[in-house]
Amino acid sequence: MTWWIRTRRLPLLLLVTAGFWAVALLEGNSSLPLPQLGGATSANVPLVLFAPLAPAIALNTCYGTPAPIEATAVRRTAGLDTLLALAVVLATAAVTVPFAAGWFSGADNATAQSAARNLACYTGLALVGRATLGNHASTVIPTVLALAVSVFGYGPEQSAHWWAWPAADTSDALSWAGSAALLVIGLHQTAQGDRPRHQ
Repeated sequence: MTWWIRTRRLPLLLLVTAGFWAVALLEGNSSLPLPQLGGATSANVPLVLFAPLAPAIALNTCYGTPAPIEATAVRRTAGLDTLLALAVVLATAAVTVPFAAGWFSGADNATAQSAARNLACYTGLALVGRATLGNHASTVIPTVLALAVSVFGYGPEQSAHWWAWPAADTSDALSWAGSAALLVIGLHQTAQGDRPRHQ
């Protein structure tokens, strides 16, 4: 267990995740005016669209390239990796509760919920990318999605297109269901790393 904690660089992951919480929950209402190619001429893209990329990328970075010894380890590391990814998302959801409830100032309900939803979406995509493309290319998928949404995801009156889940209103059920599905698929694929592969 000590070896797994050391190889997964948990202090780095905790630092990045705490930084994400600070930015998303305290400055998440900030926005960047960006030109749009998806129907609107320009849109004020909220910072909470990009901030969840940090812990999702840090998570895959901290996983690193699996060492050959992990394939023969008695304690299966893929199960621990799955729990670590789930813990990052659940901890973020727990941290957003007091802000969403209005107990602290800084973030409103929609910003706090968007931060948790987008982290689930990006983490799921990164985990799927890790299983299909390998560790080094895994973070490209959520990054490309965030960039595509920021430039193509807004239609007239700054309303998000149906596929632009990270930019959708928190009342959009499809964005929540899709983000949760991506997270579940990513967690499942990560957990499958412990199973022997057939040649």
